[in-house]
Amino acid sequence: MWLEALITQEDLVQMMRELLPVKIHLEQEKEGEATPPERWLRLFPATEVILVPDQGLRVTCPAELTWELAGMSPTMKLDELSVLIRPQVVEKHKGQVLEFQLEVEEANFHSLPGFVDNTIVKAVNAALAVKKIPWDFMNTLAHTVALGKTLDPVEALKIEVLWGKQRIGVEALALALSFKLTFIRGD
Repeated sequence: MWLEALITQEDLVQMMRELLPVKIHLEQEKEGEATPPERWLRLFPATEVILVPDQGLRVTCPAELTWELAGMSPTMKLDELSVLIRPQVVEKHKGQVLEFQLEVEEANFHSLPGFVDNTIVKAVNAALAVKKIPWDFMNTLAHTVALGKTLDPVEALKIEVLWGKQRIGVEALALALSFKLTFIRGD
């Protein structure tokens, strides 16, 4: 048995309205380091939200970036930033998860030359590469439903998720899930 959930373009626009503004912490703690450098990217309300088939959700918005170097933490303003949010079902040691990876596609820093923009984008993307956001849908959706004493000797319905697949089109993001239903018997 399988179930398919569709998240439409309109649903995603509404989700971005609720999510933004948001600050994404980019610092990475290293062993022996007292405090990691202050590094973050703040995304402001989106000016555009579109689905990119087979890739993800592109969010365009103004932004700010703080990237501490040598004890200084300048905050740079970005007139426009395009971030691609890539959902992908990946295999982990305990099953599959839906992982969201963020990647800066383009950045227009306020009054900086383009070659500097590209250097900063590469550094931000390297920091974002380790900041994946996972959803353990297999565990979230697994459930055992007690049936009481109505169906003797059947005690419960066990719901397991076997696998998932994502698909991204122009109008919607789709998540297809395969379920296994079994009964727990008391005899």
